[in-house]
Amino acid sequence: MAEPEQIGPFVFVPNADYPYPFEVELPPRFWMEETTGVLAQAVNAYIDGERLEPKQIELLRLYLQQYIERVVLAGDVNRKLLLAQLPKLRSARNIESFAEEIAEMGIEPF
Repeated sequence: MAEPEQIGPFVFVPNADYPYPFEVELPPRFWMEETTGVLAQAVNAYIDGERLEPKQIELLRLYLQQYIERVVLAGDVNRKLLLAQLPKLRSARNIESFAEEIAEMGIEPF
């Protein structure tokens, strides 16, 4: 079994059945690998269209930050610019728009 990795309040345990397909020092952690349940609760509220609490928005921003910091990007994608947008995500609608924008770049955190 892979070693757990703590990122802020999250504890991720990689799923050996679904390894990250690229050779990187630190692979992005997928929300379903998080074991405390706090991230799953926030992601499920977001996916279900519920009104997000400020703490849930903060958790989703932290999740997106680690994902964007670690994911392999296409050559023309500006990682710093994407990371700079995270503090502006203040609602489920903002997060949804951002997720759609990055999906067009091949980044699929959800």
